[in-house]
Amino acid sequence: MVKKVNIGDLQKALETMGLTEYEAKTYVSLIQKGTSNAGNLSKIADIPHSKIYEVLSRLEKKKLVEVQRGRPLFYKAIKPSIALERIETRLKDTLQKEYAQRKSDLETLYSKKLGQISQANKMLDELDDFYEKNADIEPSEEFVWTIRGKDNLNKQAKEIIQSASLEVRLMMPLDDFSELIPTIKTTSARGVNILLVIHELTGSVQKLKSAVNIFYDKSPLHTNCGMILVDNIKGMFISENSTIGFKVSSKSVLMVLYQFYHHELEESTKMN
Repeated sequence: MVKKVNIGDLQKALETMGLTEYEAKTYVSLIQKGTSNAGNLSKIADIPHSKIYEVLSRLEKKKLVEVQRGRPLFYKAIKPSIALERIETRLKDTLQKEYAQRKSDLETLYSKKLGQISQANKMLDELDDFYEKNADIEPSEEFVWTIRGKDNLNKQAKEIIQSASLEVRLMMPLDDFSELIPTIKTTSARGVNILLVIHELTGSVQKLKSAVNIFYDKSPLHTNCGMILVDNIKGMFISENSTIGFKVSSKSVLMVLYQFYHHELEESTKMN
């Protein structure tokens, strides 16, 4: 007994090999019909008449159909085992190249992130050293202030930006500068150089494009914390969820924050 062929399954198999839905329906219909002109084939394959010539042209370029010249033109399907062998070869070549490229990109990203983790650990070691050295020292003019709550963080962020004379370096969680936009623009208008490192082109970033220098880091595994660094003399760190942070004037801690920010800046591209 001859096994009944499921036309829908055949069409899906052809789509898997790179044909569009219309191309698959047209090719299968031609195999069933033998030969056909475009008008009849449009009805058989249930494809709009306005699309059938375009579909047949693509199939001809893919060497899945041949044209029998005349008036009207008639079309005939190329034997599947011959025609689809070429498509299979091209598809496998494309998949191999895509696989190799993605594997290379992933290995590169993995190595990069390992390096960033290593650098972050070194920075934490420096902070630990600083903590140990200063654990029993009397307070001086260099302090680290803990700040809690989003409203307090925004208030302190505005104050520290407004205090800038020469330069402000900024990076905010989720690239949300919405609360700081007026302050940033006012500070920029005074001639202060402002640098933003971003990972997403958010609405608040768009509003700052004309006032600041924006550097875009496209890394898929980017840092989500916030930093504000002013004139090399004071800084502020903000947690990923914008609920806690600290303000600092300590040279040692500032050095660590500047190194972290500089690393993010080096991974970024300046936007025009």
